[in-house]
Amino acid sequence: MLKHLLRRCFVVFIMVGFIYSPVAIGASKKPIILKPCTQCHEAEPGVLRGKLKSISRKAKTMQIFMGSATWQLTFDDATKLDGAKAFNKIGKNKEVAVSFAKKGNSYVATEVGVKQAADIPMEWVIDAKGMADLISKNKGKLALYDARPGKFFPQGHIEGAVSNYDAKFDKNIAKLPKDKDQLVVFYCGGPT
Repeated sequence: MLKHLLRRCFVVFIMVGFIYSPVAIGASKKPIILKPCTQCHEAEPGVLRGKLKSISRKAKTMQIFMGSATWQLTFDDATKLDGAKAFNKIGKNKEVAVSFAKKGNSYVATEVGVKQAADIPMEWVIDAKGMADLISKNKGKLALYDARPGKFFPQGHIEGAVSNYDAKFDKNIAKLPKDKDQLVVFYCGGPT
């Protein structure tokens, strides 16, 4: 009798554990797009957009960082690569888009696209000396904005700059000057 009761309790415990487990209710679903990538892209089933954390050519595995989670995928000779000459030439933390398929219990990369640096016209690029000259010649007439993620602003910024992270630009429009003829300069950490 006691064995029968224990078996029934065990079965009920297992069923309740499965029904209310994070997997069953979807709480443990990994994100498929890194937040900064949402500025230009939408989440797509079967595509990861994040940063390459690590890659092993010998094991043919890669890890893609997604902020709150990291995906591990395998790749093979059929995996297409765009934007790099070889998998080992992709830099760590480089932004990537990885198309994948689930095969058994693992995820296999079918295509890896490496984000290329923005093609910025040279007339838009200014060096540190040019920026210092621009600031000194336009004291009081220049609106200067730091477009890097907000966490970098307290670590150091150009004097007189206002933090206006480009991913939150729409929320910070009120920070822009009311005078539409005022010179506005945004700076960041470099082309991405």
